[in-house]
This record gives sequence, structure tokens and C-alpha cells, in this order.
Amino acid sequence: MRDSGQLLLLVHTGLVKAGYDVDAIYRELGFQAEGLPFKEIRMHHPMQVVFWETVESLTGERDIALKICPHLPPYRAEVLEYLMYSSPTMGEGCNRAFKYLRLVSDALNVRVENAHGPARLVIVSSPERTPVLRHTEICAVWSIIQFAKTATEGAFQPTAIRLSYEQRSPITDYEKLFGCPVAFNAPHCEIDFPAGLLDWTSPRWDPDLLRVHEEVAERRLLRIERQDLIEKVEAQIALRLETEQCELEPIARALGLSERRLRFELSQAGTSFTQLLADFRYRLARRLLAQTHETIDNIVYLTGFSEPSTFYRAFKRWSGLTPVQYRDQKKGAEPASRPTAKRRA
Repeated sequence: MRDSGQLLLLVHTGLVKAGYDVDAIYRELGFQAEGLPFKEIRMHHPMQVVFWETVESLTGERDIALKICPHLPPYRAEVLEYLMYSSPTMGEGCNRAFKYLRLVSDALNVRVENAHGPARLVIVSSPERTPVLRHTEICAVWSIIQFAKTATEGAFQPTAIRLSYEQRSPITDYEKLFGCPVAFNAPHCEIDFPAGLLDWTSPRWDPDLLRVHEEVAERRLLRIERQDLIEKVEAQIALRLETEQCELEPIARALGLSERRLRFELSQAGTSFTQLLADFRYRLARRLLAQTHETIDNIVYLTGFSEPSTFYRAFKRWSGLTPVQYRDQKKGAEPASRPTAKRRA
């Protein structure tokens, strides 16, 4: 599961505006926030646990989300936001936007329920129940409420909230933040609101723009799905590299695809099986040379080459160095360039 870097950008901005030392947080995490391409990256979801544990540790705040929520900027969800605005009603807009939530996070699912009494947004987040992820839940609830208020020109107002984690701060802190009663330890996070708001008519409804926005959302979702496919292929390569089955046909079969279909999908993603295999071998070879004491002969075997001479030629083509030269220079060497294996259609 992965999360859009836009989620990190929201929290980052909230921490900065709330006056916390974000530089210390990022130093502890091992990277710099300045220049980080938030909008382009998709981070592994478990990184949220590491992130929040670091924030808790360095700020001393066990309910840090309550502190930063008032400082979070409005979530500019781009195509999701446009889907809301260009839909005829809030209810239809919610259903369209939530359909494409994978653009935001693989670990987040939101649905609208409207059976009896108030309408309800049900937020099902990560299957992990790590206590520190309560901060993600609180920030998500706050951002969804602000997003709904913006999309309805201020008409949206929650009437009750149920969080799935335990209470840590005085109840008045939660109710002051959200402006409504708050309960805890629910099976899922829920936001109640007046059912009549589902029929709220958007003044920006435009059926032509709605079709365009749906097409854009579909294309972006397809890019994510193709990236998922690349990761699945790389996982199969990792499993098979030391065997004679590290070839396109058995990997396609393992993924439930025809060889032709896999070739097509990879070409649409801008790569090929040949390129993915070369990239994987190159990354593995660099890691083994720089971080282990494996012999060159063993690295030849572990990277799936049949002969040392073939490995030497490939590594020299990829990096401009022999494996021995790379190992000798690993402490101060500049990052080598990526392999240039010929791509296949």
C-alpha cells in the first residue's frame, strides 16, 4: 500500500505553521524536506508509522494531530476536487470522488451511508491498528470535513464524529476542534451530517467538465495500476533471479496474464521486461558490492548471470566501472547511472 506525497505535504505544512521544528524531524528520518517532490512521490504506507513515531518523540505531543489540524491547509485534491464541483449534487460528487481515492492512498476507503437518520461518511483506513496512526485518522477527518465545507460553500457541518482510536486528550479539545460531539473506539471512523446535504446542488455543475475530469481520473488511476504491475514483476524477478525461470513467459503466467498482454502493459508504462530485469540486477549488484563482503563469483550467481565475464561486461556497461572498481570506490563514489538495456515494445 502507498500514500500520495500530498498527504505528507499537508502534515508538513501544518507542522511548520504550528511552529514545530520540522528540520529536526526530517533529520531524524534521514532526508531533507526542502526540494522533496511531494506531489510526485507515493510512499509505502508503513512509513506513516515511522513518521508519526518520530514526530511524537521529538515534539513530546501524544496527541499531535489535535495541535496541527487547525494549521493544515485546505486539501487541494485536484481531480477529486473537480469531480466534486462539476457533479450536480454533493451526494453524487462524493461518490465520484471516493471512487478514485486510490489517487490519494491505497489504505483509505470512504463511503456514504444514508439509510436512517443522518447521513454518514464511513472512513475505513489502514488495516494496521498501530496506535500512532490515530494521528492520520484525526488529520483525515479534519481534512475531509474542510474539503466538504469548501465543496458546499460552507453548507457542510458534521453533527457527530466517532473515531476508531482511544481518547488521549480532554473531550473538550476534540469537540472544540470538530465543532460537534466526538466518541471513541468505534469499529470504523464515522462522520454524521444532515442527510439533506446530499441533495445540495453545486453551482459549478457542468456535465461536459465532469466527463473531462472523469477521463483524467481514469488515466491517473491507470498509471498507478501500471506502476503496481511493475512492482509485481520486480517481485517475481526477485523470487526467480537465481533460477532458470527468470523469463517473461513464466512471470506473465504467475501474474495471470498472457505474455503478449504483459509486454503491452509494460510498454504502456514506458518500460519493458528486459529493462526491468537489467534495472533489478544493477540495483542488486550495487547493493551487494557496496554493503556486503560477498565474493564476486557469488554476486554473479545472486544476480542471475551464468558467467563472470557476462556480469563484468554488463556492470561495466551500466556503471562505467568494473565490479572491483565500484567496490573499491563505494565510500566516496558518485551514484552510477542506470542501465541502458534496449527497451522492447
